[in-house]
Amino acid sequence: MLKAMAASQNKAPSFFNFLKEGLLLPSRNRRLFTAVFALILASTVLLVLGNDLAIRPLGDKIQLDIKAINTTEPGSPDFAKLLQEIQNDTKEVLLVGAEYLLFSVVVGSAVWIVVLFAAVSTYSDEQRAITFGAVLGQAKAQIKGPLLTLAFVYVLETVYVVLLVAMAVPIGVFMAMQYFAALLVAWLLVLAATVCYVYFSFLCYFSVVVAVAEPGCHGAAALGKAWRLVKGKRRQVALYAAATVVLTAAVSPVRTLAMTCAGNSVALGLLLGFVYAVLLTFVQLFAVCAMTAFYYERREDIDSQLGATGYAKISTANP
Repeated sequence: MLKAMAASQNKAPSFFNFLKEGLLLPSRNRRLFTAVFALILASTVLLVLGNDLAIRPLGDKIQLDIKAINTTEPGSPDFAKLLQEIQNDTKEVLLVGAEYLLFSVVVGSAVWIVVLFAAVSTYSDEQRAITFGAVLGQAKAQIKGPLLTLAFVYVLETVYVVLLVAMAVPIGVFMAMQYFAALLVAWLLVLAATVCYVYFSFLCYFSVVVAVAEPGCHGAAALGKAWRLVKGKRRQVALYAAATVVLTAAVSPVRTLAMTCAGNSVALGLLLGFVYAVLLTFVQLFAVCAMTAFYYERREDIDSQLGATGYAKISTANP
């Protein structure tokens, strides 16, 4: 028995293994992931164009009005006119921004769930080449669980962000009143809450992977299973978060360059914008595949430690 345990430990995956598996997962079914890549790319281009055509022009207009009002004499008719324009444009930005946010959440969630089904199906069934149509059919048939889980974690994340903002409010008060000791404590608390948010956010989205991989498990139950699977693996969660943040940051300068070049050459700006969308699509696909690989790695680890029924016992245990 000791030899078996030793052999099991020797076969344990490396610390970085799930990132490598996530990178290689699309190669198991190139035809499927070509279609998945095209789906992510189309949604990314759509959202980027929506932002550039609907949100950005309004923001630029407000900035121009603010610059103009700073050089206009207060109390003059032009000042009152500019002030009214700023108020109207701000209302329009808030309205259009809310509509764009809702649209991006709906589109992004739908695409993300489809990509998750593709990743889970490919990882769990290596012998059969699953088609994109089959993935869509599977997603349609089992959409309820992942959708409920996603809605549940969206609410939790929103509550967390609201609480985080509320924690940050006293910082301005302490700074104005020069309560430096209280200011330091407030900063430390906000910093700790922000770090915890990264872990909590991973846990929320990881629970959607659980909901996709395990039909019938959704909502709070999926979140509980996700927490038990991630327990004791904070360093790997930090590694995943760091990898995705670094990759996204590495891609973002292309977006900045595209916006800068668009003023001189529309064609070059569009080309660079498309390159940005392609690179961002690679990052998004890798993030989903790596999280899926991490899920199966944790399941296999629990199965090897506790036996064939080990994961079932973990799954049904109370959190």
